[in-house]
Amino acid sequence: MCSQNRIVSTISLSTFDKVIIELGIDDGQLLEGVINYENSPNTCYVGIEIDAAQIQKARDRMTGKNIFLINGSIEKVIPLLPDNCVDQFIFVLPPPKYIDREMESQWTLLYQKIYKKLKEKGTLTLVTEVTNDLLEPVSNDEFRSWKTWLASSFVTIGFTLGEVFNECPLHYRSHFLEQFRADQLRIKIITLILEKPHYKSI
Repeated sequence: MCSQNRIVSTISLSTFDKVIIELGIDDGQLLEGVINYENSPNTCYVGIEIDAAQIQKARDRMTGKNIFLINGSIEKVIPLLPDNCVDQFIFVLPPPKYIDREMESQWTLLYQKIYKKLKEKGTLTLVTEVTNDLLEPVSNDEFRSWKTWLASSFVTIGFTLGEVFNECPLHYRSHFLEQFRADQLRIKIITLILEKPHYKSI
């Protein structure tokens, strides 16, 4: 089991071709799927999870010289990372405090930090969902309004909007994703590929 500081040091001095970090990995099912899908031994995969029982399940699920799992909060771990070191962050079904409209003023700071840690042309893959307050089917107008607000919020932070999907990547698997995919009328999923732009020096 590696300490947070050792893992951060490994990333800082990384000789890997890429660094991919999943935020809030739960039992590691999704990260394991990403690793198997990419099949890239020259990529450094990092998973962060605050729940000790879940991170242990993730450790039991996957091991490898290029896989690093951190038991800690993303608010504490992300600031430890060097700036401009991560190729991709993955955040799937963030808890409300990291994505809800009513809490935008609170979570903006976290995504600003994530932005700083990305390399130029690095990406944040964000998968989230919208539901009707009355748990009724989400109307097309509700969905469009929410999607427009969400995209504009991240553009304001500095990201450019790459791609938008009204679904989740098929190789992303987790218990909650399977539940949500089974109720597509009341739970609308969206995937945003958000990019840190390349700034040309003058």
